[in-house]
Amino acid sequence: LDAEPGPGPRTPGRPRDQRASRAITKAAIRQLDDTGYSAMSMESVASEAGVARATVYRRYRDKADLITSAIAEHAAAIPSGSSEDPKADLCRFLIDFDHRFAAWGMGVLGSLMTNRDDPGALELHRQRVIAPRLAYGRRLLEQAQANGELRPDADLDLAFQMLSGSVFQRRVAGMVSTPGWATRAVDAIWNGMGPGPGSDSDPGGGSDPDPDPGSDPVRAGGRGVQQRRPRSGCRRRPLPLRR
Repeated sequence: LDAEPGPGPRTPGRPRDQRASRAITKAAIRQLDDTGYSAMSMESVASEAGVARATVYRRYRDKADLITSAIAEHAAAIPSGSSEDPKADLCRFLIDFDHRFAAWGMGVLGSLMTNRDDPGALELHRQRVIAPRLAYGRRLLEQAQANGELRPDADLDLAFQMLSGSVFQRRVAGMVSTPGWATRAVDAIWNGMGPGPGSDSDPGGGSDPDPDPGSDPVRAGGRGVQQRRPRSGCRRRPLPLRR
């Protein structure tokens, strides 16, 4: 890891050259994507950006600070305030996440996760890039819940993990994005966690009301009638032993 004393408090003076700043972050992102975190350095970024090494160090403490700042700068801005349509905003969030992940997200994240020399880089990435977007996604889900679109007992953390996981799964599997996939993903959450028949908020009662035993062909022992298979959640089944 490049190590030099971090910059002290800035004093009033000439403002930083924004062209140099953009060149530095662009070079950092390109090298991270092409060569990986371990292979790049502050010197290599300065050289590609066409600036002195001191110019880079005036802006960033070290390589981890540079890389995570560059990623955060290239990520989409997070909207502030409340949403008029949380469901539609979640769809837009997924589409933007998918586009950026396809462009360079997988290589960048893989490079940071496999780097063992500087684990602080991944932690900074989580703080600067991942955490704010997790908070934004949860805020949209909380709004939808407050609007009555999702049940009061809906697991919002799990819901967002499933939505973001839909992007990871498709990209890792090499699946091509098809029109409407984000809408279908969000609809699946709304259908599973929204109020409706079978939910606790359903006026009809529980998720699977117990019928009269006498009218149940399974319990009544009826013959010639197709028996109903009981509905249930995910059940743990013993895995077969390898021989």
